[in-house]
Amino acid sequence: MAEKITIARPYANAVFELAQAQGNYDQWSGALNAFADLARDPEIQILIDDPRYTSDQLIELFVEIGGDTVTDAAKNFLKVLADNDRLSVLPEIATLFEQLRAETEETIEAEIISAKPLTEDQLNEIATALKRRLGREVTFSCKTDESLLGGVVIRAGDLVIDGSAIGKLNQLATSLLH
Repeated sequence: MAEKITIARPYANAVFELAQAQGNYDQWSGALNAFADLARDPEIQILIDDPRYTSDQLIELFVEIGGDTVTDAAKNFLKVLADNDRLSVLPEIATLFEQLRAETEETIEAEIISAKPLTEDQLNEIATALKRRLGREVTFSCKTDESLLGGVVIRAGDLVIDGSAIGKLNQLATSLLH
């Protein structure tokens, strides 16, 4: 996995600089995520790895499936990737692009997992606390997982805050065993 990230990084940086210069983060974000979804598809992966398919055929496939949302710049980017046998790293490129965008826009995506659905006030309180702690605007997605028993688990980038009842019980068990 580290190898794919290493390969993807210069491409992600290049397309990010292009998006920054053009001021169209949303357009590139949408295209890259659509391309990444295609590249993750097992049937498409087989075609990407099949030497019988030329770069032009693969680009045509991505453009055909992508439809009208594929700009000339996106086609050119796909051509560079296809010519260098790098279409398979599109998911990593999309991930790195989103990280660069979040850093530039000073935002972070957080995932909030709770035992029960949270109220709007609780979500606002968590978002305010995260913004204060991380110094960034926070967008979040919410999930429920009854196995937590109570409390919440928050994941934001490399940060994981486990305030769940099951997490506390696991910590207690670990400390008692050592």
